[in-house]
Amino acid sequence: MYDKKKTLVKTAFEQAEKELKKENVSKNYLAGYLSTHFEGLFGSAKTDKMFERYYTDLVQKNQDRYIDEITLDQLSKYVGYKDYDDFSKNFKFEKKLTESTTLRFSIDDEEHSVKGSNFNFTLFNSPVFNLQEFLTKQSNLGIIGVILCGGLFVGNKMYRSDDKTPEIINNGKGLGILSSPKQCMYWNGKEYIPEYCNKTQNNLVAVDLKKLANFKRITRPDTISSVRNIWYSKYQNEVEFFTDNGINPENGSDLRPLTNRILEKYGMGNE
Repeated sequence: MYDKKKTLVKTAFEQAEKELKKENVSKNYLAGYLSTHFEGLFGSAKTDKMFERYYTDLVQKNQDRYIDEITLDQLSKYVGYKDYDDFSKNFKFEKKLTESTTLRFSIDDEEHSVKGSNFNFTLFNSPVFNLQEFLTKQSNLGIIGVILCGGLFVGNKMYRSDDKTPEIINNGKGLGILSSPKQCMYWNGKEYIPEYCNKTQNNLVAVDLKKLANFKRITRPDTISSVRNIWYSKYQNEVEFFTDNGINPENGSDLRPLTNRILEKYGMGNE
């Protein structure tokens, strides 16, 4: 119970910092933002001092602190869940790997394993890979050498150094390879595609591995069944939905966390 409350409060403060688009913002400022923002979203909210105490005790001091059910539900809705019960059941809690933790993955039916050592991985239903062992097998080149020779994993696609199109692999654990020479990417209307920087396309931007893996436009809004982890932009009365935070690549408008009201109005085939 305590760990979940701590994670929820920490996630809410991180979400507030992202929305403010500022780094190293004080907890006092973030607490004030949450109090004001919640007042507008839900019609009532705890004071900024109370949000600050939640963060101080739970996150900084690792001490338990009582939070009423209404506030727990508000915090959960703010970070994209239906309520606190939904957050507790569905949030993917991050675990730190130890030296003995072994994660596994396969490429072209060849299995590899990598040990965790001072690396943080988000674990889902099964282990992912063992880094130390994998690098040892690669002629002791180290991680930079592996990236330069073979590329880098992104999403569930493997980008090789000699390929112009991604090869789909079947691990689905947040892995894939992006060729080292492709230091740029472009938006094709649905997702970002890695590309060589010397190409003549006008919309090339510096490669962003997180966006390559996670940022996509949802072309069928009627398929959205939950506001969790969905973002939207509204520009000239047109609403578009995306799978991650940021800006709309086509018009530069800021993305906002999807709410049930927006989903009901613009999703569900009601556009």
